[in-house]
Amino acid sequence: MFKDSSKTSRTTGNYILGINIDSDEVLLVYGSPSGTVSETLSFAAPKNEIFQTFLSEISTHVDRLLMITKAQWLPLPDVVSVSTCGNYDVKTGLLTSSADFPLWKNEALRSQLQLRLNLPVHIERKADAGLLAELLFGAVSSQEQSIYLSFQPRIRAALFSDGKLYSSAGGVSGALGHMQLRNPDFKDLSGFDDLNDIASGSGLLKLAKLRHPNHWEDQLTIADLIEAANSGDPYALEIVDEAAQIFGSQLQSLIHLLRPTNLIVGYPFNLLGDAWLKPMSDALANSTGLGKNQLPQFSHSALAKRQPELEALAPAVYALRLSSSH
Repeated sequence: MFKDSSKTSRTTGNYILGINIDSDEVLLVYGSPSGTVSETLSFAAPKNEIFQTFLSEISTHVDRLLMITKAQWLPLPDVVSVSTCGNYDVKTGLLTSSADFPLWKNEALRSQLQLRLNLPVHIERKADAGLLAELLFGAVSSQEQSIYLSFQPRIRAALFSDGKLYSSAGGVSGALGHMQLRNPDFKDLSGFDDLNDIASGSGLLKLAKLRHPNHWEDQLTIADLIEAANSGDPYALEIVDEAAQIFGSQLQSLIHLLRPTNLIVGYPFNLLGDAWLKPMSDALANSTGLGKNQLPQFSHSALAKRQPELEALAPAVYALRLSSSH
C-alpha cells in the first residue's frame, strides 16, 4: 500500500505510522522515534464488526492521514507501530481475543496489517505499549522493575523486569481488571463484580451514576468526569476517591508477589494526579502492611494527554532501539 516512488533512500525507522486500537476510537499517528508527532487522525472503533471491517477502515483512514502528510512534503512512513487492547500474543502475532471486539477471534493482526500496509509492523498490548512509552519518553529507568497500570478500555498491568516485558502464551497475562471484588466492606455495590466494574474508565462512570444519578448528563464520558474532578467538583472527587481506595486495597497480592520498584498509574487516570494516586497508594499501604521503604515508588505517567499517541509509537521505537543495539 505504501510504495514510495521516490528513489531517495531513507534510514529505516525515521518515520512511523502509529496505531492505537481502543474500544472507543482508533488513533492514527504520524511521528518519529524521538516522539515528535506531526499529524494525528482518529475514527470510531468498529467494535461490533468483524476483523475484516476493521482492516478496511484502517486502510481508508491511513490513506487520509497520508494525504495530509504528503501535502506537507513529509515522507511515507518506514514502519508501523501498534498498541492494541485485548489479548495479543507477540510470538505468534495473533490477537487471540478481545472483550472490546467480541467478533475478533485468533485474528492474524500483525501479518494482516503488514499485508495491507506493505511495511514492517511492531505490536504490543496497550499496557505494555504504555510502559514502553514511559521507558522511552518518560522518567522510568529500564534498570528498575516497574509495573504500569492501564485503565482504558479495561484495567491491565504491564511488568518490565531485567530489561524485558513479561508476557504469557496467548497474551492473556496482566488482566488485572478481572480480579473479583470480595471485600464485605464495599457498600451496596451490587452488580460490581470485578475491578473493571469499578476502576476502569467505564467502571468509574458506572460508579458515578450509581452514587449520584441526577448529577450527571446522560452522555457523561470519562473525559467529562476527569475534568469535573480536576475542577473541584465534590461529587466527582468523591467517586474518584472511592474507586481509588477500592482499587488500591485489591493490589496487595500483586505487590507482595512482585515487590516492584515502581508502580505507575497510566492513562487516563494519570490526568487525575494526586486525586487518584493518594487514595490508591494509601489504601495499598494499609492493605499490604508494608512500611514506606518496602513499598514501590508511586507515580502517575508524566506523559499526560500525549500518552495515547506516544503509546502508539512506542512498540516500533523500542524494537528499533533493540535492533540497533545488537
